[in-house]
Amino acid sequence: MSLTLALTDHTLRWMSTLPAQIPLPAQIPNPGATAPPGADKITQVIGYVKWGAGAAIVLGFFAGVAMFAGGRIADHHRFGRMGAITIFASVGSAFLYAIGYVLLSTIAGNA
Repeated sequence: MSLTLALTDHTLRWMSTLPAQIPLPAQIPNPGATAPPGADKITQVIGYVKWGAGAAIVLGFFAGVAMFAGGRIADHHRFGRMGAITIFASVGSAFLYAIGYVLLSTIAGNA
């Protein structure tokens, strides 16, 4: 028997006795979810981001209205079409903003 085979055999025999030597607990406890220290700062930053997103949606809507009106007044159809697209994008974003929390909470199982 070669040295490599002898070492492999010895290692495998040693490893097969390891599980018998390690005591296992009857049941591993499942700890509850606790927020880490400083988590209130994270939620504060998320609140700032939500506020900024809401402000961007409102500003985007009014910018779209201004682009649409300016394009129609100046008879620049492409500019008016870009304004209409901006209005629709803002309305769609507002819809997602409104249902986003409920949708994510439902998926995560918190609601």
